Amino acid sequence: MFALMFVAVGSMLILPLLTYSQGVMKATTQEHKKAVRAAAATGALRVVLADPGRLFKVCSASGLHVSVDLAVPDIGTPVSVKCTTTAEANELQSSDLRVAMAVTAAGSVEPVGAVGGAYANSGNADPELWWDDITTLTTGGKIWMPNLPSHALNHPASSGYMMPTWAGSCRVFFPGTYLDPVTIADAVPTYFTSGVYSFENTVTFGAGANVVVGEGAYEGCTTNAEAAYYALNAPTTVSISGIGATFVFGGAGRMVVTDSGTAAGPSVLFNARLVDATDVGNSVSAGVSIESVNGVAVSSTSSSELLIPGYLNVPKSHTQAKPADAAAPPDAASTGYLASTLVPQPAPAAEVTPIIDVQITGSGTTTLYIPGYVAVPQGRIDLNVGAASAAGAKVQLLGGVLAAKITVAGATPGTLQWGLVNRIVQKTFKLVATTTASGDPKVTSTAIVQINDYGEYAINSWVTSI
Repeated sequence: MFALMFVAVGSMLILPLLTYSQGVMKATTQEHKKAVRAAAATGALRVVLADPGRLFKVCSASGLHVSVDLAVPDIGTPVSVKCTTTAEANELQSSDLRVAMAVTAAGSVEPVGAVGGAYANSGNADPELWWDDITTLTTGGKIWMPNLPSHALNHPASSGYMMPTWAGSCRVFFPGTYLDPVTIADAVPTYFTSGVYSFENTVTFGAGANVVVGEGAYEGCTTNAEAAYYALNAPTTVSISGIGATFVFGGAGRMVVTDSGTAAGPSVLFNARLVDATDVGNSVSAGVSIESVNGVAVSSTSSSELLIPGYLNVPKSHTQAKPADAAAPPDAASTGYLASTLVPQPAPAAEVTPIIDVQITGSGTTTLYIPGYVAVPQGRIDLNVGAASAAGAKVQLLGGVLAAKITVAGATPGTLQWGLVNRIVQKTFKLVATTTASGDPKVTSTAIVQINDYGEYAINSWVTSI
C-alpha cells in the first residue's frame, strides 16, 4: 500500500520537475546565446574604435543616408558594422574666416589656383594700405598677422636624431633654434615632433624625402612621446608642445621642396597646429604652420618696420607676451628672433631668393600639404613645375596665405590649392553593429561618436538592444 502511494506521489512530482528542468535548460541556452551575441556586437564596436584616426578617414566616405561597411576581424560570432555621418564641424566659424590670400608688394597679383577669395587691396600701389586690415587674431574678412610664439633657444642637431632599431627606420627632429642648414634628401622616414621651430638657414626637403611635421591626422614614423623617450642622444630639453608644428623663418631661413629633377618626389605633410589657450607663449601658434620674422634688424635686441618706399611696407614682428598680463608683446628681436633678410625688391632688381621655394621638375610624385596659416608678408613664394611633373604634383596650402609676392612658372600641378579651405575637422558618426548569425536573437549595438581629424574622440551614446 505504502509503495503504491509512494510511486503515485512520486509520479505527480517528477513529471513537473522534469518539465521545469527542461524549460530552465532551454532558457539558459537562450540567455547564453543572447550574452554571446551582445558581447560580439559591443566588441565589434570597440574594435573599430580602437583606431579613431583611421575610422575618421574611412567613415568620411559615408553620408546621412549612405553607409560604409567597416572591416572587423573574426571575433567568433559574425557581425556586420556600418557607419553613417550625422554631423560635421568646420575648423572656423563664418565670423572667423580670415582673408584667404593676400599679397603685399605693390603690383603683385593673386596666383593661379587661389581658393577662398582674394584680398581686395592685394598689390595696391600704396604698400601700406593693407595695414588697415591687419588683426592679430583670426577675424572674418581681415588679414591675420599673428604674433610669434616663444621658441627654445637651444640648438638641436641639424641632422636630426635616429630612433632605436626596434622602433624601425625613423629620424626625428625636436623644436628649437636651428642655425645650420637642414637637408633631408633620402628615403628615411622623418618626423618633426610637435612644437615651434626657428630656422635661420635653409630647410630642404629633397628627392625621396618622406616627412611628417608634427603629430596629428597624418601619422609619422613615431610619436611625440616615443621620440622624447627613445630617440638616440636626444637633447635634454625637447621643448615639445601641443600637437602639430609651426616653422618660423628668420635671417636667411627658408623652406625648399624639390625633387631635383628626379623621379623620387618628396612628400611633406604638415599637421595642423593645435595648442591649449592657456599655454602662454605658444597659444598664438595655434592654426599657424609657417611664419616669417618681419621687420629689419636694428640691433641684436631690437628691430623696426620694413620700408621700401612705393613697393613694400611690413610691420615688425612681436612675440606673444609672457606672462599673459604683460603690458605689450615684446619686439621679436628681444626674444631671440632674427628678422628675415629674404626680402623681394622692386624691378629692375633681380628676384630675391624665395622664402618658400617649390621646384618640381622630375617625373615622379611630389606632395606638399600645409593645413595651417602661411604668413610671410615680406617674403616671396615661388612655385615652378615642369611639364612632366604636373600630373604627379600635389600642392595644397589650405589655411590661408599672406606673402609679399607669389611667382608661378611652368605647368599647373594636378592638384593646386592655396588660400583658405575651411576644413572639416570633426565629424559625428553613427556606428551600428548587428549580429548576422542565423536564428534569434538578433543583437544590435549602436554608438554615436564624435571624432576629430587627428583621432581624438568622444562617445555621446551607446545602446545595445536585443
